[in-house]
Amino acid sequence: MVGRHLSRPRLAGGSAVTFEVGGSRDRRLWLDAGRGTAGVYWVARDTARASAGPGPAAGRAHQALLHLRKHADGARVARLARIAGERVVELVAGDATLSLRLSGSAPALSLACEGELLGTLGDGPPAHPLPPASPEREWDRIAPADFEVAVGAARADGRSLVRAVLAACPGLGPALARETDGGAASLLALRARLRAASPTLMVPGPEASRHDADLAGPLGVALGPIVLAGAGPTVLYPATWLEAGALFLEARRRGLEFERRRRAALDDMRRQIRRLEQLRANLVQDLAGLPDEGDLRRRAEALLAFARGAECGRDSIEVEDPYDAGHRLVIALDPRLSGLANAQRMFDKARRTERARHQIDLRLRETRSALAAAGEREAIAFEARDLRDLGVSGAGARTPDARDPGVGPRHYLTGRGLSVLVGRNARENHRLTFRVAGPEDLWLHARDVPGAHVVLRDHEGRAGADDLREAAEVAAFFSEARTQALVDVHVTRRKHVRPAKGGPGRVYVSHSDTLGVAPRDPEGRLRRRG
Repeated sequence: MVGRHLSRPRLAGGSAVTFEVGGSRDRRLWLDAGRGTAGVYWVARDTARASAGPGPAAGRAHQALLHLRKHADGARVARLARIAGERVVELVAGDATLSLRLSGSAPALSLACEGELLGTLGDGPPAHPLPPASPEREWDRIAPADFEVAVGAARADGRSLVRAVLAACPGLGPALARETDGGAASLLALRARLRAASPTLMVPGPEASRHDADLAGPLGVALGPIVLAGAGPTVLYPATWLEAGALFLEARRRGLEFERRRRAALDDMRRQIRRLEQLRANLVQDLAGLPDEGDLRRRAEALLAFARGAECGRDSIEVEDPYDAGHRLVIALDPRLSGLANAQRMFDKARRTERARHQIDLRLRETRSALAAAGEREAIAFEARDLRDLGVSGAGARTPDARDPGVGPRHYLTGRGLSVLVGRNARENHRLTFRVAGPEDLWLHARDVPGAHVVLRDHEGRAGADDLREAAEVAAFFSEARTQALVDVHVTRRKHVRPAKGGPGRVYVSHSDTLGVAPRDPEGRLRRRG
């Protein structure tokens, strides 16, 4: 690297940066400050591009990138070396100094210019200023007796064995630190093994049988100068350290990405399950709180039969039970109404209660079905072995999450409890129409103007005129015609819609009806579910 020029710094996630290097079109310098991947790598250009983020990162990573572009872009490398006796790498390019701390618990990559710290990548505290060199603590120079004493002192302070070994001899690193017991004899034995050092990569098994989950653990993949205890059973010997490092980085990031996405999927499923369980409990409570519509009709019929002409002003009345001779009913009345009007009110209440019970029963069945499906998805995520099992095609892919702000379709309920899903952008419109909606669901879109795809769930064929009108009002509102008094809206079954050329969101509708409605904002009017 010394003497070459760095250019075009790009972030690879929030804790790594890549540089193009003069004279190397197909390779990139990769400086990584991530936990489990911290190091300096020489990777293929395609690997670096695939790992680069889709856009500028936020927070201190974005700030660090701006400073790297200003001070390191075009700079000539004057020095690249590890600080003797420490797990810190120094790269000097032009007036910029990059300090990479390789500590397993708090790695960091810091940029300084003329002694002033400008930015840091990684989760750890800044790696600037650089620690002083301490060559006497190098693994091949420290006296075995001094090593044993230093480890014992660190253990007395409460440190674990690995941390105590690293305090005495940081250059070993945690992988080699585990190969010693802290004693002088074990250090001498390790030195003897390191005389035959070579690039050694330890993985869980052959490539054909290797899963992403196998690479996720701390020792799922390991890189060292010798075969390490507790590492994977399959040992590879790459030709060079550069090749070994690139293979290690790719495998380690693959495992970490899988673990991150599986954890996110499990958290998401568990949030859904908690919400659905709460919804189920609320629906059961609502159902238990409904009056008995049969009893309401019985009392209304008793009023019609025996107190039809009762005058206003009475709070209650006692009449015979038309269905049980000899039994009398005490019926509460609205004193402002006559007996006939009270009976009509009871009939109306019975009809409303019956409709409400039907709607709650339907929503309760849908909720129980959704709860069972969420439980199945949770089990699938828990047992997943590869990214594809989580519905992700690669480490750079992103699965939309309807709970994230601005991601996933908006979800409303019509007055009768049917789901109305609304796409937020062109890609989501495509996904909603062709991956989420069923063939018999109703599809709506404002006619002849750009707008959201709207899907009215209708797998049971229950959608009525009111449901269609409410969904059409939503489609009109989420279109560029929302300011018009009346908007024509396409209404058809999803099976009559096909993708069209021209990009995501464009469709061809083979058959549809047109419904003219006024655009209406669903917020505050329809119940919101997402």
